[in-house]
Amino acid sequence: MRSSYIQNNYGEVFEAIVAAFQPAICVELGVLDGYSSLAIGRGLKRNGAGRLFSYDLFDLYHYKHGSLEEVRLRVEEAGLVGFVDILKRDAFDVNVDFRTEKVSLLHVDISNTGETIKKIMELWDPIIVQGGLILFEGGTQERDEVEWMIKYQATPIKPEIESNQIIKDKYVFGTYLKFPGLTVLLKKRD
Repeated sequence: MRSSYIQNNYGEVFEAIVAAFQPAICVELGVLDGYSSLAIGRGLKRNGAGRLFSYDLFDLYHYKHGSLEEVRLRVEEAGLVGFVDILKRDAFDVNVDFRTEKVSLLHVDISNTGETIKKIMELWDPIIVQGGLILFEGGTQERDEVEWMIKYQATPIKPEIESNQIIKDKYVFGTYLKFPGLTVLLKKRD
């Protein structure tokens, strides 16, 4: 299984976050081989409640991508059917499906850049419950300097998180620093 999260065992971080915050409706944008989907799903199963809707383009993405069928099989083999749904769809279109149901936890790992953060905050902030979480892969200097970010002159993530007005106004955040980094935003209550 491929994931930049594996080397520093971020699966345990995802499970701990799910255990602590008890999210009801979770959405994941970017699946690859399902590492984080399985971790979040295990947390939901342990909680005895909640559902994760994981979206990816899979074979429609021209760069590194996983297989929809293989990830669904992993979910089944892990006993997470009923807790995790793996779906093929564009990450920037699915927010419309959650206009009436608020989301407790959103995980975003879609070749993140500063532009990704900006766009996701605009689309998803109205859908996140107060006390809900947004998790972004990245947010460290090291992650902002990976080869493909430099090659494609991508907008860095860290400065966008630190300067984004929606984040400043409505969230508190912290970043796990071990590569690739995981930035956790907690939506403030009124």
